[in-house]
This record gives sequence, structure tokens and C-alpha cells, in this order.
Amino acid sequence: MWAELEDCSGEVIELVPVKVKFRYRTDDPFAVVLDFAVGAEQWARWHIARDLLAEGLAIPPGSADNAGMGDVLVAPCLDVPWRVWISLSSPTGVADFAFKRASLVDALAKTEALVPIGSESDRIDWDREFAALGGEAA
Repeated sequence: MWAELEDCSGEVIELVPVKVKFRYRTDDPFAVVLDFAVGAEQWARWHIARDLLAEGLAIPPGSADNAGMGDVLVAPCLDVPWRVWISLSSPTGVADFAFKRASLVDALAKTEALVPIGSESDRIDWDREFAALGGEAA
């Protein structure tokens, strides 16, 4: 999958192609992982709530609305209906990535085929999770 990074470092805003790996694991069903190429052998990894991505993709193209309120925002592009923005914020800066809507919709559909949205908690081994926290299972 490819995205375009909005480069605002110069006088002209440019979109620079960036390779992105979209990952999903059924043992971590609430999240999708986006790995962004930041060098020849380096990747920046972001874990994003799957329902946040779904919420952002459900916003009609051209809308000024967005999904998210923190470090991750998902929003349709106002002037390009087939594009979706994912904005990632950290203490070291902000990066805005433009994705093809169809690529994200397809990737999300593949995760839903593995674990339907709303059934994620059925996939969690709660006894193991409580034990890892030092507690006891209910």
C-alpha cells in the first residue's frame, strides 16, 4: 500500500510517496498497524484503533468532519473524493498522509472478514490478560 506524505518544509506543499504496510492480527483485534517506510530499512509503526479507521472511512467524501480527537485523526479530503487523510501526531511532530480511500476500505474489509466489528472482545483471552496484569481472572 502507498500513501503520500504532505511535505510542508518548503515554500510549496508537496505530496511525497511513502510505502506503507497495513497489518492486522486476530490476537490484537481492536487495532490495525500501519508501518511507514522512513528509510531503506527503517519503519515507523503506528497502532490505530480499527473502529477509528472505520469511523473515518464512513464520513462522506467532501465533508469537513473527522474521526478522532487525539494523536490520530482520519478525515476525507475536502477536494479529492477518492482520498482520505490520516494525521499522526507525536511529541516530535505531525505527519499528514493521504491514502486512496479504496485501498483503506479494501484493507478494512479484509480485517472484518477475519473478525467482524463488534466481536473483537470474543477473541481476547481475558484470563491471560488479567494474569499478565497480576490480577486474577473473574
